[in-house]
Amino acid sequence: MAEVIKIVLTGGPCAGKSTAVKYVSQQLDMYNIKNIVIDEQATKLFLSGKSPKNMGNYEFHKLLFKEQLDNEKRQTEFASKFPNEKVVLICDRGLLDSRAYVTQEEFDRYSSLYGTNEDILRNSYDAVFHLVTAAKGAKEHYAFDSNIVRSENVDEAIRLDDDILSIWTGTPHLRVVDNSTDFDNKLARLMTEILGFLGEPEPLEIERKFLIEYPELDEINKIKVCRKVPIMQAYLTTPQNGNFRIRRRGEGDRAVYIKTVKIKINDIKRIEIENYISKEEFYKYLAQQECVTGIISKDRYCIVYNNTYYELDIYPFWNDRATLEIELLSENQPYDFPPFAKLIREVSFEPEYRNLALAQKYGYKYYKKDKNKTL
Repeated sequence: MAEVIKIVLTGGPCAGKSTAVKYVSQQLDMYNIKNIVIDEQATKLFLSGKSPKNMGNYEFHKLLFKEQLDNEKRQTEFASKFPNEKVVLICDRGLLDSRAYVTQEEFDRYSSLYGTNEDILRNSYDAVFHLVTAAKGAKEHYAFDSNIVRSENVDEAIRLDDDILSIWTGTPHLRVVDNSTDFDNKLARLMTEILGFLGEPEPLEIERKFLIEYPELDEINKIKVCRKVPIMQAYLTTPQNGNFRIRRRGEGDRAVYIKTVKIKINDIKRIEIENYISKEEFYKYLAQQECVTGIISKDRYCIVYNNTYYELDIYPFWNDRATLEIELLSENQPYDFPPFAKLIREVSFEPEYRNLALAQKYGYKYYKKDKNKTL
């Protein structure tokens, strides 16, 4: 069975997405990485004569959701049958994109028909790459005639771009590719991000971690491109699997479960291998109490600021500090520290601020104290 990796290319109108999809597929071919493109379904529906104008907005997007969901399932099943190789599914927009065109109630209504919801969908893709509309930073290249279904003016395109980015914020791996360079270099930067995620030659995780003052959460929640994600994770050492981490993102029926193996290279660089697991598998691991070396709960605020993705973690055992993480492509990559966080110091090289160390020092106490709520 092949390892199937689903990535989404999304963004606002006239971001270069259609060209980028073809470019990424060709580049992956050059790297001998098997890939399958899942075409955008909205354009297909428009070309067949179906549109919000003649169907009604809700009925159109309900049909769009069904068509895309069915297509993704077919292609995922097809890709999984390739023998002993990695297959990348390149989704020209993802199932959450339609949320930008309907109300929350409408999206919940038609997504629930298929046993899913916004939180589950946000975590159902391995990575999301958002291409910023040309209307934001490259207005001279914004055009209506490059897409038969495009009708937004510049201001509408900017608003829609922000809405789409906000909807995807909170997914485990989100990268924003802006218009700070010409289009050829925009594509090259996108490809660098994708190869970095895919791990060519290895799936590296390069993070910088900072200790910050406890933030003003009311102000954080006012940031449009910000999403709170409850997380509970445990660290285990078993005879069969060695050292690994299990994580629950979200709560109740909206939660997803992930198993992660990390191999340390240095203080900020690690090889990271992640796989989704079932709820039953998660709690089966958790039940092996003799193998659990640490457990912790936290609220993660996923924030996009100035086209950079930040993860701000609030822990139940601190009321005076928190941590902020930035994931990078290289150890020397420059980064900006965001104004919404007050820096105490960088702790990337301080092992006592690793999540495992925090879980072992504080986690059990707070997990047992609030176990019913946590589970």
